[in-house]
Amino acid sequence: MIMEPTMIYQPTAEKNFRVTWYGGESTQLHFEKYREVPGWYDRDVRTLGKLPHGLKEMLLEMETYYHDSIILEQERIYQRM
Repeated sequence: MIMEPTMIYQPTAEKNFRVTWYGGESTQLHFEKYREVPGWYDRDVRTLGKLPHGLKEMLLEMETYYHDSIILEQERIYQRM
């Protein structure tokens, strides 16, 4: 069974990367990359110490994780050069 994320952080211009949270009691955020096949897949997972209390706090966690992960992706690209 493929689960759909409860929340997604993905800047408007971004097509290939996003951060998701799958809801419930999960304390994991997923940094995902898109490819035609297999579609969205985990590139990295971050476990939060506890669930944020509100939507604003969760969005801030997701945004921070997205930016941290994009920097890591850029570093991976430069290391391959």
